[in-house]
Amino acid sequence: MRFSGKSVLITGATRGIGKACAEAFLREGARVAINGRTPDSVATAMPAFDGEVVAAPGDVSTADGCRVAVHKALDAFGGLDVLVNNAGIFRRATIEAMEEADWDAVMAANIKSVQFCTKYAIPALWEARGNVINIASESGLNGYPETTAYCASKGAVVNLTRAMAMELAPEIRVNALCPGVVETDMSRAGFAVDGDAEEGIRRQHMAYPLQRIGTLEQAAEAVLFLASEGAGFISGAALPMEGGATVGKWA
Repeated sequence: MRFSGKSVLITGATRGIGKACAEAFLREGARVAINGRTPDSVATAMPAFDGEVVAAPGDVSTADGCRVAVHKALDAFGGLDVLVNNAGIFRRATIEAMEEADWDAVMAANIKSVQFCTKYAIPALWEARGNVINIASESGLNGYPETTAYCASKGAVVNLTRAMAMELAPEIRVNALCPGVVETDMSRAGFAVDGDAEEGIRRQHMAYPLQRIGTLEQAAEAVLFLASEGAGFISGAALPMEGGATVGKWA
Protein backbone atom coordinates (compact mmCIF):
# COMPACT_ATOMS: atom_id res chain seq x y z
CA MET A 1 0.00 0.00 0.00
CA ARG A 2 2.56 2.54 -1.19
CA PHE A 3 0.06 5.40 -1.28
CA SER A 4 -2.01 4.75 1.82
CA GLY A 5 -3.47 8.05 2.99
CA LYS A 6 -2.20 9.95 -0.06
CA SER A 7 -4.41 12.15 -2.22
CA VAL A 8 -4.15 12.01 -5.99
CA LEU A 9 -5.75 14.00 -8.82
CA ILE A 10 -5.72 12.44 -12.29
CA THR A 11 -6.91 14.43 -15.28
CA GLY A 12 -8.63 12.55 -18.07
CA ALA A 13 -9.32 9.68 -15.68
CA THR A 14 -12.60 8.41 -17.10
CA ARG A 15 -10.95 6.12 -19.65
CA GLY A 16 -7.65 4.83 -21.03
CA ILE A 17 -4.37 5.40 -19.23
CA GLY A 18 -5.97 7.84 -16.78
CA LYS A 19 -8.56 5.30 -15.67
CA ALA A 20 -5.91 2.59 -15.33
CA CYS A 21 -3.80 4.93 -13.18
CA ALA A 22 -6.78 5.71 -10.95
CA GLU A 23 -7.48 2.02 -10.44
CA ALA A 24 -3.81 1.35 -9.63
CA PHE A 25 -3.56 4.20 -7.09
CA LEU A 26 -6.76 3.01 -5.42
CA ARG A 27 -5.36 -0.50 -5.07
CA GLU A 28 -2.34 1.04 -3.36
CA GLY A 29 -4.48 2.83 -0.78
CA ALA A 30 -4.76 6.33 -2.26
CA ARG A 31 -7.74 8.63 -2.37
CA VAL A 32 -8.30 9.64 -5.99
CA ALA A 33 -10.03 12.59 -7.62
CA ILE A 34 -11.42 11.61 -11.02
CA ASN A 35 -11.36 14.32 -13.66
CA GLY A 36 -13.24 14.34 -16.94
CA ARG A 37 -14.43 17.07 -19.24
CA THR A 38 -18.03 17.18 -17.98
CA PRO A 39 -19.89 16.30 -14.77
CA ASP A 40 -21.88 13.69 -16.71
CA SER A 41 -18.78 11.91 -18.02
CA VAL A 42 -17.32 11.74 -14.53
CA ALA A 43 -20.59 10.59 -12.95
CA THR A 44 -20.87 7.81 -15.52
CA ALA A 45 -17.32 6.62 -14.82
CA MET A 46 -17.42 6.77 -11.01
CA PRO A 47 -19.18 3.40 -10.35
CA ALA A 48 -16.33 1.57 -12.10
CA PHE A 49 -13.88 2.44 -9.33
CA ASP A 50 -13.38 0.47 -6.14
CA GLY A 51 -12.08 2.74 -3.37
CA GLU A 52 -12.28 6.30 -2.12
CA VAL A 53 -12.95 8.44 -5.18
CA VAL A 54 -14.37 11.91 -5.65
CA ALA A 55 -15.54 13.71 -8.76
CA ALA A 56 -13.40 16.57 -10.08
CA PRO A 57 -14.93 17.48 -13.45
CA GLY A 58 -13.56 20.36 -15.47
CA ASP A 59 -12.50 21.07 -19.04
CA VAL A 60 -8.74 21.20 -18.52
CA SER A 61 -8.15 22.54 -22.03
CA THR A 62 -8.98 25.90 -20.42
CA ALA A 63 -7.21 27.58 -17.52
CA ASP A 64 -10.50 28.04 -15.66
CA GLY A 65 -11.37 24.38 -16.12
CA CYS A 66 -8.00 23.46 -14.65
CA ARG A 67 -8.65 25.68 -11.64
CA VAL A 68 -12.09 24.14 -11.11
CA ALA A 69 -10.80 20.55 -11.29
CA VAL A 70 -7.90 21.17 -8.91
CA HIS A 71 -10.06 23.03 -6.40
CA LYS A 72 -12.66 20.24 -6.40
CA ALA A 73 -9.93 17.79 -5.43
CA LEU A 74 -8.59 20.13 -2.76
CA ASP A 75 -12.06 20.77 -1.36
CA ALA A 76 -12.59 17.02 -1.01
CA PHE A 77 -9.18 16.03 0.34
CA GLY A 78 -7.85 19.17 1.99
CA GLY A 79 -4.54 18.69 0.23
CA LEU A 80 -2.81 16.93 -2.63
CA ASP A 81 0.18 14.60 -2.81
CA VAL A 82 0.25 13.60 -6.48
CA LEU A 83 -0.97 15.28 -9.67
CA VAL A 84 -1.11 13.17 -12.82
CA ASN A 85 -1.55 15.38 -15.90
CA ASN A 86 -2.92 12.75 -18.23
CA ALA A 87 -5.69 14.47 -20.23
CA GLY A 88 -4.98 14.76 -23.93
CA ILE A 89 -6.31 14.29 -27.44
CA PHE A 90 -4.93 13.01 -30.73
CA ARG A 91 -5.49 14.49 -34.18
CA ARG A 92 -4.01 12.84 -37.26
CA ALA A 93 -3.52 15.00 -40.35
CA THR A 94 -0.81 16.07 -42.75
CA ILE A 95 0.73 19.50 -42.31
CA GLU A 96 -1.27 20.72 -45.31
CA ALA A 97 -4.55 19.29 -44.03
CA MET A 98 -4.22 20.44 -40.42
CA GLU A 99 -6.82 23.08 -39.60
CA GLU A 100 -6.17 25.84 -37.11
CA ALA A 101 -9.02 24.70 -34.88
CA ASP A 102 -7.59 21.19 -34.63
CA TRP A 103 -4.08 22.50 -33.93
CA ASP A 104 -5.40 24.78 -31.18
CA ALA A 105 -7.48 21.97 -29.66
CA VAL A 106 -4.46 19.65 -29.44
CA MET A 107 -2.28 22.33 -27.87
CA ALA A 108 -4.93 23.29 -25.35
CA ALA A 109 -5.71 19.74 -24.24
CA ASN A 110 -2.16 18.40 -24.30
CA ILE A 111 0.02 21.26 -23.06
CA LYS A 112 -2.13 24.07 -21.63
CA SER A 113 -3.73 21.53 -19.27
CA VAL A 114 -0.33 20.55 -17.87
CA GLN A 115 0.72 24.15 -17.29
CA PHE A 116 -2.44 25.32 -15.55
CA CYS A 117 -3.39 22.22 -13.56
CA THR A 118 0.12 22.31 -12.12
CA LYS A 119 -0.14 26.05 -11.45
CA TYR A 120 -3.25 25.65 -9.32
CA ALA A 121 -1.93 22.55 -7.53
CA ILE A 122 1.45 24.04 -6.53
CA PRO A 123 0.51 25.35 -3.04
CA ALA A 124 -0.92 21.98 -1.96
CA LEU A 125 1.89 19.99 -3.57
CA TRP A 126 4.49 22.26 -1.95
CA GLU A 127 2.95 21.69 1.47
CA ALA A 128 2.89 17.91 0.93
CA ARG A 129 6.34 17.79 -0.71
CA GLY A 130 4.45 15.99 -3.43
CA ASN A 131 5.08 15.33 -7.10
CA VAL A 132 3.72 15.72 -10.61
CA ILE A 133 3.68 13.13 -13.39
CA ASN A 134 2.99 14.45 -16.89
CA ILE A 135 1.87 11.95 -19.50
CA ALA A 136 3.89 12.82 -22.59
CA SER A 137 4.47 10.29 -25.38
CA GLU A 138 6.99 8.46 -27.51
CA SER A 139 5.88 11.12 -30.00
CA GLY A 140 7.47 13.72 -27.76
CA LEU A 141 10.84 12.03 -28.31
CA ASN A 142 10.53 10.99 -31.97
CA GLY A 143 8.93 12.76 -34.92
CA TYR A 144 6.27 11.02 -37.00
CA PRO A 145 4.49 12.03 -40.21
CA GLU A 146 0.85 13.12 -40.18
CA THR A 147 0.97 13.80 -36.43
CA THR A 148 2.75 17.15 -36.30
CA ALA A 149 0.41 18.79 -33.79
CA TYR A 150 0.52 15.79 -31.47
CA CYS A 151 4.31 15.47 -31.72
CA ALA A 152 4.74 19.19 -31.10
CA SER A 153 2.46 19.13 -28.07
CA LYS A 154 4.08 16.08 -26.49
CA GLY A 155 7.58 17.40 -27.17
CA ALA A 156 6.45 20.52 -25.34
CA VAL A 157 5.27 18.37 -22.41
CA VAL A 158 8.73 16.77 -22.17
CA ASN A 159 10.56 20.09 -22.01
CA LEU A 160 7.91 21.70 -19.83
CA THR A 161 8.50 18.83 -17.40
CA ARG A 162 12.21 19.67 -17.27
CA ALA A 163 11.53 23.35 -16.73
CA MET A 164 8.97 22.63 -14.01
CA ALA A 165 11.37 20.27 -12.27
CA MET A 166 13.96 23.02 -12.12
CA GLU A 167 11.55 25.71 -10.98
CA LEU A 168 9.71 23.65 -8.34
CA ALA A 169 12.72 21.93 -6.77
CA PRO A 170 13.48 21.01 -4.08
CA GLU A 171 9.96 20.76 -2.68
CA ILE A 172 8.16 19.21 -5.67
CA ARG A 173 9.41 16.52 -8.04
CA VAL A 174 8.19 16.61 -11.66
CA ASN A 175 8.62 13.77 -14.16
CA ALA A 176 7.12 12.65 -17.46
CA LEU A 177 6.11 9.26 -18.78
CA CYS A 178 6.54 8.77 -22.53
CA PRO A 179 4.43 5.78 -23.54
CA GLY A 180 4.37 4.34 -27.00
CA VAL A 181 1.13 3.04 -28.45
CA VAL A 182 -1.08 1.53 -25.77
CA GLU A 183 -4.31 -0.13 -26.84
CA THR A 184 -7.08 2.30 -25.90
CA ASP A 185 -10.16 3.54 -27.69
CA MET A 186 -8.17 6.63 -28.72
CA SER A 187 -5.32 4.60 -30.26
CA ARG A 188 -7.68 2.19 -32.00
CA ALA A 189 -9.49 5.08 -33.65
CA GLY A 190 -6.34 7.08 -34.36
CA PHE A 191 -4.42 4.28 -36.06
CA ALA A 192 -7.29 2.55 -37.88
CA VAL A 193 -6.45 1.67 -41.49
CA ASP A 194 -9.33 2.57 -43.81
CA GLY A 195 -11.64 2.25 -40.82
CA ASP A 196 -10.19 -1.12 -39.74
CA ALA A 197 -9.06 -0.75 -36.11
CA GLU A 198 -7.80 -4.34 -35.87
CA GLU A 199 -5.46 -3.89 -38.84
CA GLY A 200 -4.23 -0.62 -37.43
CA ILE A 201 -3.37 -2.18 -34.08
CA ARG A 202 -1.73 -5.17 -35.81
CA ARG A 203 0.57 -2.81 -37.70
CA GLN A 204 1.40 -0.95 -34.50
CA HIS A 205 2.47 -4.20 -32.83
CA MET A 206 4.87 -4.89 -35.71
CA ALA A 207 6.34 -1.37 -35.62
CA TYR A 208 8.13 -1.92 -32.29
CA PRO A 209 11.40 -3.78 -31.64
CA LEU A 210 9.57 -5.80 -28.96
CA GLN A 211 6.88 -6.63 -31.55
CA ARG A 212 4.07 -5.62 -29.24
CA ILE A 213 2.40 -2.49 -27.98
CA GLY A 214 2.08 -1.51 -24.34
CA THR A 215 -0.73 -2.27 -21.93
CA LEU A 216 -2.71 0.03 -19.70
CA GLU A 217 -1.44 -1.86 -16.68
CA GLN A 218 2.19 -1.25 -17.67
CA ALA A 219 1.55 2.46 -18.11
CA ALA A 220 -0.15 2.68 -14.72
CA GLU A 221 2.68 0.82 -12.97
CA ALA A 222 5.22 3.20 -14.51
CA VAL A 223 3.24 6.19 -13.23
CA LEU A 224 3.04 4.68 -9.74
CA PHE A 225 6.79 4.15 -9.74
CA LEU A 226 7.48 7.77 -10.68
CA ALA A 227 5.10 8.94 -7.95
CA SER A 228 6.56 6.63 -5.29
CA GLU A 229 9.33 7.03 -2.75
CA GLY A 230 11.30 4.55 -4.85
CA ALA A 231 11.71 7.35 -7.41
CA GLY A 232 12.42 9.93 -4.74
CA PHE A 233 15.73 11.01 -6.29
CA ILE A 234 14.31 11.26 -9.83
CA SER A 235 13.10 14.62 -11.13
CA GLY A 236 12.96 16.14 -14.60
CA ALA A 237 13.09 12.70 -16.24
CA ALA A 238 11.21 11.68 -19.37
CA LEU A 239 10.82 7.92 -18.91
CA PRO A 240 10.36 6.05 -22.19
CA MET A 241 7.87 3.17 -22.15
CA GLU A 242 7.86 2.44 -25.85
CA GLY A 243 9.20 -1.03 -26.60
CA GLY A 244 12.58 0.31 -27.70
CA ALA A 245 11.20 2.63 -30.39
CA THR A 246 13.39 5.59 -29.44
CA VAL A 247 16.63 3.61 -29.06
CA GLY A 248 17.57 3.67 -32.73
CA LYS A 249 16.48 2.67 -36.22
CA TRP A 250 14.20 -0.35 -36.40
CA ALA A 251 13.98 -2.40 -39.61
